[in-house]
Amino acid sequence: MNPFAISWLWRGFMGKSVTFAALFASLLLGASIAGGFTKLLRALGLHWLYVILVPIFFFSFLAKMEPQWIPDEKKRTLYARGLIVASILIALVIAKLRGPTS
Repeated sequence: MNPFAISWLWRGFMGKSVTFAALFASLLLGASIAGGFTKLLRALGLHWLYVILVPIFFFSFLAKMEPQWIPDEKKRTLYARGLIVASILIALVIAKLRGPTS
């Protein structure tokens, strides 16, 4: 599991960040937004240092812009926590439907 996942969970749940909640939810469900963005940058032929730094700055920028895009803090909190709880529930349902692994 990505070492940043716990940080994203904390920022999404307690910090009320929709951006980091979405990153955590996508990672938990197996379709990492950050991983896809990194693959895109690699495919474009960017230097490895940019492949590491650009996503950090991009997602930080998105998190800082959230108050302008969703000005109501209660809605941001609801959306962030909703994403986290829904992704956990979906992951549990998927695990239950798959059954025990042999």
